[in-house]
Amino acid sequence: MRDAEKLTGFVRMGIIYIMSGVGGNLASAIFTPYVAEVGPSGSQFGVFACVFVEIIYSWKLLDRPWMPVLRMSLMVLFLFIVGLFPWTDNYAHIFGFAFGFLLSLALLPGLAFGESNRRCKVWTIILALLACIGLFAGLIVMFYVHPIYDCVGCSYLNCIPITENFCDNQKIVIAKKPTD
Repeated sequence: MRDAEKLTGFVRMGIIYIMSGVGGNLASAIFTPYVAEVGPSGSQFGVFACVFVEIIYSWKLLDRPWMPVLRMSLMVLFLFIVGLFPWTDNYAHIFGFAFGFLLSLALLPGLAFGESNRRCKVWTIILALLACIGLFAGLIVMFYVHPIYDCVGCSYLNCIPITENFCDNQKIVIAKKPTD
């Protein structure tokens, strides 16, 4: 990951890291409310996505470009599967990866040879930024305007109940104490 920061630059990598974490944790708060989830997993998946985009941008420079894609895909798939266990947040993983991918498409420097490649790069930057802004705006609307309180299926992406009580310890019960 340190090599990705050297190639990208610390400012761009900082933007990708922080915004991936914000987007991932916002999605986690929307889809699994009242579940304690903390950590930088959304940000780390944003950095994984940044490495994917770096591989895509340097596709023609690599001898066997499918090998790094296959290795990274297997690693990300393994981490998504680990996210199906309790206390690991797959919503932060998925949305952090999405934000990291979109922001990396927009922020990473890419080589453009010729006028058509330059126009393609400009449109990629514009569309990626618009998609990222739209995704973030959609999450904000879902958080404040139309919150999801009882999404039964949403919890299965974070924890698959292998046994009867496998995922029960994740819920936080908020109760008011009667005042005397």
